[in-house]
Amino acid sequence: MKRVVVAGAGISGLSLAFDLERLGASVLVLESERRAGGKIETDRRDGYICERGPASYLDRHNSITPLARSLGIEGRVLPASAAGECRLVVADGRLHDTPLDAGAFFRSRLLPLSAKLRMLADLVLPRGPSARGQEESVTAFASRRLGTLAGERLLQPLVSGLYAGDPDVVSLPAAFPLMAELEREHRSLVLGLRADLKQQRAKRRAGAPRLSSFVTGLDELTTALASRLGDRLRLGVRIVQVERAESGFRLALDENGRSSSLDADALVLAIPAHQACQVVRPLDSNLSEILAHIPYVPVALVHLGYFASALPRPADAYGFFVPASERLKILGAIFASAIFPDRAPVGFSLFSVRAGGARHPETAGLPDEELTALAHADLQGLLGLTAPPAFAHVVRHERGLPQYTLGHMERVAALEAGERRYPGLHFHGNAYHNAGVPELVSRSGTLARRLAEEFSR
Repeated sequence: MKRVVVAGAGISGLSLAFDLERLGASVLVLESERRAGGKIETDRRDGYICERGPASYLDRHNSITPLARSLGIEGRVLPASAAGECRLVVADGRLHDTPLDAGAFFRSRLLPLSAKLRMLADLVLPRGPSARGQEESVTAFASRRLGTLAGERLLQPLVSGLYAGDPDVVSLPAAFPLMAELEREHRSLVLGLRADLKQQRAKRRAGAPRLSSFVTGLDELTTALASRLGDRLRLGVRIVQVERAESGFRLALDENGRSSSLDADALVLAIPAHQACQVVRPLDSNLSEILAHIPYVPVALVHLGYFASALPRPADAYGFFVPASERLKILGAIFASAIFPDRAPVGFSLFSVRAGGARHPETAGLPDEELTALAHADLQGLLGLTAPPAFAHVVRHERGLPQYTLGHMERVAALEAGERRYPGLHFHGNAYHNAGVPELVSRSGTLARRLAEEFSR
């Protein structure tokens, strides 16, 4: 039986291996760290549940629900409260709702009347570069469709909130393919978003999944996957390099300082691009160079717990995003205990603040005390907090999130051409396509079926 080796035990590698096994393939997962799960990891401290990576998922692709069912943890899925439907944005130093209803939007104070009227031009503007499959930055797309101020407050904050990136250099069709698709299909972004909203509301009425996590944290999913793989998952094993073999690939390994080798018929690199860059260098220096041009930014998460009495009013929202024009050092925050109440002890509230990224990379390296003080100060100014935090927990990722900068689609196309040159080699994970957990799981299923079909020929 042909063997697939998967490098990396993040959600992409674990879900791929699980799907391959169900399709009858022989699979082995190698993970250089001492734990599986990648960026999905949950810290449980003093009664607080703090995510070190993603905090929730929206299963638009219906990929997590069947996976949880197959793992026997469907009953552990935790839907978000109604607060999860509300997203806030900072404008002129204050928090504003981003209402989806047209009437409520035009009554809101998020934008002045002139900016709202400029948005109406989107209804008659022609399609632009993104709709034609060309790349343009999020800033360029947002300004072209909605106007400078509306784009700055409505679309650009998503870049820092989801990718910790710089909207001036992040590629719209790479980072937000849905936006490009809506412009292509509806010509008008406003009309496209309206149609998508109607579709999502219809799905919710039909019982479609909403924003969710798991009872004790998102790593329940990766823990269940790792447990199901058993001895097909080897921790503390790093692939040093890959070379062509007579049938497939020969992998040079480092296991606790001991060198060894392993042959594989297919190799899936579900590891960060900067690690894949080193692995493939002996095989193909051009592919290595392409991978080296996928940048990462540092990210820090500051989890702050407060007495509920320190909040002048309940924080009933998913959280907020911060446009680049605002004089804040944080990128945004998730109101963790508002959307999942059990994330904090009774009588307390938990906020997860994101800092660093492409806009303020220096803040991710501040000492814990300074970073905590910075996050508290910005939260206090927005929420009117009347007391310091009763709990603080700082998490850092030196290379936190990959950036889909301009030229990313061309780089991905070049990597896919490399896969065709080396049958059996695959690049997989959030360095290449949409970084959401459901999207990664969905892509794992697609790749597993593709590999199984190739092996059956």
